Amino acid sequence: MRAMQMQGYGGPDALRLVQVPQPVPGAGEVLVEVHCASVNPVDWKRASGQYRLIMPVRFPAIPGYDIAGTVVSAGPGVAGFTPGMRVHARIAAMHGGGCAGFALVGARELVPMPDGMPFADAAALPLAGMTALQALRDGAQLPLTGARERVLVVGASGGVGHLGVQVAKATGAWVAGVCSGRNAALVRELGADEVLDYTQPGACTAAGTFDVVLDCVSGDPTPWLPLMTPAARYVSVIPGPGTFVWPLLHPFSRRRVRAWMLKTNGDALRWLDAQWARGGLRIV
Repeated sequence: MRAMQMQGYGGPDALRLVQVPQPVPGAGEVLVEVHCASVNPVDWKRASGQYRLIMPVRFPAIPGYDIAGTVVSAGPGVAGFTPGMRVHARIAAMHGGGCAGFALVGARELVPMPDGMPFADAAALPLAGMTALQALRDGAQLPLTGARERVLVVGASGGVGHLGVQVAKATGAWVAGVCSGRNAALVRELGADEVLDYTQPGACTAAGTFDVVLDCVSGDPTPWLPLMTPAARYVSVIPGPGTFVWPLLHPFSRRRVRAWMLKTNGDALRWLDAQWARGGLRIV
């Protein structure tokens, strides 16, 4: 099969289009013919070597984790996935393998695609969508139904952010999105009740205070403290030193500051698919 293979750390110059044997599914695995694979920031950062201390790569390696395609065959102990079924997933294994003609996916991560969902949308959704959902639901403890809180999404036009706006709206929350003026129309179309243009002086500070801040840009809660209620929950999906240091410096504060990293989960992807199927989720 054809595959993109990383020969070492670097940029596009370290990639080669090669022919490699087609993988065979083992116990608990499904072989998927890949129609689309998406590239997320963590993919190119890992390929560049930025994460070599915490996520080392064993070369040669096939990159790619978010995929959409059709089932070819299932390994021992796998039920419910038949050949030709349209599926998508975030591959949980560290080795990746999504940027190839065929890829192995754990059955627990693999989810049938909703009828009518394009393969490109299905491949773009897993990491960004599950990160947004989990950060709000689990990290910020935002109820998925009946939420009456004010939510601020920083980086509302980005991959995780644009889905975070929509997830927060689906809960019933009042949502404001922070982005540049050129992306304001998009964020409004996604359902934001208010758009804050960070390039305009005072635009953010005039917006009032928020119960939840989903930060998709930085890992430091300090700039957003004036916009947070006394018991607000701040969650960063790009953890920086400030995310970890702030709770240590303010042990008695009612504000909660957390870093959130994706936990691959088929149930989370099913929830997102259900939102898409009912017209409540647009994947840009």
